Amino acid sequence: MRTNRIMLRIIQVATFVAVLPVFLILIAILAKGLGTLDLAFLVNNPLDEQVGIANAIKGSLAMTGIALLISAPIGIAAAIFLNEYASTAVQRIGDTLVDILLGVPSIVAGLFIFLLVVPALGYNGYAGALALSVLMTPVVIRTTQEVLRLVPAGLREASLALGVPMWRTTIFVTCRTALSGILTGLVLALSRGIGETAPLLLTAQGSNDSVIDLGAPLSSMTIVIYNNTISSDPIKFAQAWTCALVLFAIALTLNVLIRFKTINSRVL
Repeated sequence: MRTNRIMLRIIQVATFVAVLPVFLILIAILAKGLGTLDLAFLVNNPLDEQVGIANAIKGSLAMTGIALLISAPIGIAAAIFLNEYASTAVQRIGDTLVDILLGVPSIVAGLFIFLLVVPALGYNGYAGALALSVLMTPVVIRTTQEVLRLVPAGLREASLALGVPMWRTTIFVTCRTALSGILTGLVLALSRGIGETAPLLLTAQGSNDSVIDLGAPLSSMTIVIYNNTISSDPIKFAQAWTCALVLFAIALTLNVLIRFKTINSRVL
């Protein structure tokens, strides 16, 4: 009993230490970002009389949205193949490759698209979306794999025993059962993509233009944060914290919404 109590206290302390940085980051962002947060900052553009980040918000959402449209079908299809159809040898190779992709630094993905796309098409939002999709796809694959592995084998066997084809069993039984987990994985991938900076500096580059044109250099919230933090202007430095607060709020909202939907689907 005494050993159990000691181990329980150790685990509690370790949990507290693990989550403490999250709360410290949140407190710092709120303390330094609320000062310059107002409606004009959210709806104005950089060249307006009162500087805003409307174009950066739209640019971030546009590029991560396109990246998700690219990475979601590829990642889910790859995960289904590896988990449901691939042989053990192919599955091991696939898992190793996914692990490697998960460990690739974001700037490497940016350099890859920079060398592959930028020389032909120039700096633009599409190149930024492609760079983000390189980072988001392995996240989608791994999270989808994990939730598919949690689906009981008995469900698949029961469906196949009734004469349902394998592809219909995969789509309407396996994937439907794991749908909430798959959606959570998509949000995790989206959260990673929307917070990346290095790939966009090498591909989208950033712009003060209020018109969102994916075929031209495009701004994002992370680019604004980077540019403002290296500025010597204290006002811009404060606006970088405010932009970080907006970015944090968007990512938090996405996660809360998907968690709420997941809970409701389980109840129903």
